[in-house]
Amino acid sequence: MKAGWGIPNNWGGDDPKELIDIAVKAEALGFGSVWVREHLFHASYVADRLHDRPYYDALTVLIAIGQATEAIRLGTSVLVLPWHDPPRLGKMIATLDQLSGGRVDMGIGVAMTEDEFENLGVDFKTRGKRTDDFLGALQALWTQDIPDYAGDFYRYSGQRFSPKPKQQPYPPILVGGYSKAAFRRIARFGDGWHTLRQSPKQVAAGVAEIVRLTEDAGRGASGLRHSITLPLDYSGKKDPDPSVVDRTILRGSDDDMAETINAYRDAGLDEIIVSVNTADLTENTETMTRFMEGAWAKI
Repeated sequence: MKAGWGIPNNWGGDDPKELIDIAVKAEALGFGSVWVREHLFHASYVADRLHDRPYYDALTVLIAIGQATEAIRLGTSVLVLPWHDPPRLGKMIATLDQLSGGRVDMGIGVAMTEDEFENLGVDFKTRGKRTDDFLGALQALWTQDIPDYAGDFYRYSGQRFSPKPKQQPYPPILVGGYSKAAFRRIARFGDGWHTLRQSPKQVAAGVAEIVRLTEDAGRGASGLRHSITLPLDYSGKKDPDPSVVDRTILRGSDDDMAETINAYRDAGLDEIIVSVNTADLTENTETMTRFMEGAWAKI
């Protein structure tokens, strides 16, 4: 099992350069990956949290992190595909993958902020179908010299698309969400599952269903990767749920956290991404160090 750290580009820090410092520290401590979030507008719960503070762009932050680090993987948790254009996003991801030496993990999702879709002029009700079409278009753009693709929303033919990603055939596509539609999306397009705030019991059921659907689709499921994003709570409170398989947060002592992490590993997860809900550089670096030297060292 691997550990990742959530970069707080979504927590309104005053200096975006500190996000790079956090990533450099994460690599030095032995984290295997760093992950950024995405929203374009301060919609619904984002507005409630940030007010007038900034939400920094996911891919721009990753480009900077990629140039300041050497080996740590660069993940998106998650990019909301219906808000983007396939050639533009495809070129950005391919360029990032080339610049970083093939370190991109592309987490994708459909989001639930209906007000944000309205502000972008994107139909909220068709976001799932648009996402599936987007993934088909991306795969064509990344694997064909002269992409030939015709879907319900996107159509391309007759012109070269370059660069291609460093990773072949393309960076891992990790589908977010835990709906039936998300699981079907993984079976059809995905290289794995990237979920959040699910218990070990829920993760085990989800992994089993994803494997079944992927095999039914005629694809091998043995190479799928499964990961989760969870908050860290060092408040000193013990997890109130006595059943480890029902926990949805890392809380309590180092032993408590290690027990929870092991339950996730037994449920089929390959990676756990943790974070704290602040952009403060000192709190991030101190918590990263405490986690790696404490709970993670017990795994």
